[in-house]
Amino acid sequence: MTYSDTGSSKTETSKTERLLTGEPLPSLLLFSLPIICGNIFLQLYNIVDAIVVGRYLGSLSLAGISVAAPLMDVLYALILGGCIGISVLTGRAFGAGDRQQLRNLHTTALTGGAAVTILLSAAGFVFSRPILLAQGVSEETCAEALSYLNIILAGLIFSFLYNYLSSLLRSCGDSRSPFIVLLCSSTLHALLDVLLVGKMGLGIRGVACSTVFSQFVSSVWLFLIIYQNSDRPDTLETLRVPLSGLRPDPAVGLSILAFSWASALQQAVVCTGRLLIQGMLTGLGNEAVSGYNMGMRVEQFLFCFSQGISAALVVAISQNLGSGNYDRVKKFYYSSLVSGISLSILIGSICVLIPDRIIGIFSGDPAVIAAGVVYTGTMGFAYVLAYYFELVQGFFRGLGKLKITMTASTIQIILRVLLSAFLVPRYQIRGICIAVISGWALLCLLEGGYSLRILRTEYADRRPGL
Repeated sequence: MTYSDTGSSKTETSKTERLLTGEPLPSLLLFSLPIICGNIFLQLYNIVDAIVVGRYLGSLSLAGISVAAPLMDVLYALILGGCIGISVLTGRAFGAGDRQQLRNLHTTALTGGAAVTILLSAAGFVFSRPILLAQGVSEETCAEALSYLNIILAGLIFSFLYNYLSSLLRSCGDSRSPFIVLLCSSTLHALLDVLLVGKMGLGIRGVACSTVFSQFVSSVWLFLIIYQNSDRPDTLETLRVPLSGLRPDPAVGLSILAFSWASALQQAVVCTGRLLIQGMLTGLGNEAVSGYNMGMRVEQFLFCFSQGISAALVVAISQNLGSGNYDRVKKFYYSSLVSGISLSILIGSICVLIPDRIIGIFSGDPAVIAAGVVYTGTMGFAYVLAYYFELVQGFFRGLGKLKITMTASTIQIILRVLLSAFLVPRYQIRGICIAVISGWALLCLLEGGYSLRILRTEYADRRPGL
């Protein structure tokens, strides 16, 4: 499969087709590296927010941004999940060399996704306050959280545009451009945080304005890469649709919905579970909630590595299925396990050895640090399970079996919430750790075992099993 025969684009075509022709392990690692780095800088959005709020604004604002984070994570998860589903379809179209299908997917996903995001923003404005109060959040903390949430919700469309355009470029073999954009926007975000909060005294609203503006810059930059980059016509020409041509195709929209709803729901279920679990801690005080959330921020940062390899695996499998290279599916699966599990052992060891130094980055409050250390120090022993199931989920997403990942995640989240409700009153944050690890172990058994069965039965003779 080749998009162009012109001499000027041979090098770029070779790079974008690396996952179709290169050795699986080095190709996967090379493609995943910009995604991992991008994920790290994306997490820096949240980490920098927490550091700036904790250092400049104090415990009330830190509690406000902490209780707001899970709610925003649900909305972000719906957007990200939808983009994952879309990327499977665009990856297959790219692998098959089907320009028209790629174009139809792009125009429909862009317009439909923007419309859905506007609806999510409206729902957020209406339900944020009742949800926070239902968790037992105090009026004072709720008011602080809403000051942050309302600005984020107003700019949610820019979060969609960044995530969608990034996933689109990656599914077409370009993982470098989204990383460069995110690197620059994250740096801008950090500088604006210090300026708006530390120098201009805008408080928690300054943090929100910094986030939205950085996402706006990212979205505009990615649009320019697609629409004005004349150096790579082979990859991007198909995506350069004029605004007058951005008309959704109902049939394509239904196919996108069939792929995306399960992934979006899965991401939202996971974040909703976290929101419910956080509500169980509100009775322990702001320090416990803040410490737990700092531990969660560390965890989300550490998952940048497994999620990056998993995202690369999705693209690798979807592209190779689209081009008919079914024998490479198993090779990419095992390559992802070798790299991912090795990283998890290293990262878990660091969390076990120096959790106090890690949590101390966010706050100087001994009570907050103590609560965060309990979570991070305990969970370090189990990150190998988390990395394994993340990679297995990437495998199923690449195959297009998104209902499997949704079902498994829902089961483990239900178990996690039920166990937390039973264990938190007795063991507090450590009870959450036990519940989370139990959910991860269950998911590894369910999805891990089924993935190995699929590899033995459907890909043993190099035939597709879809």
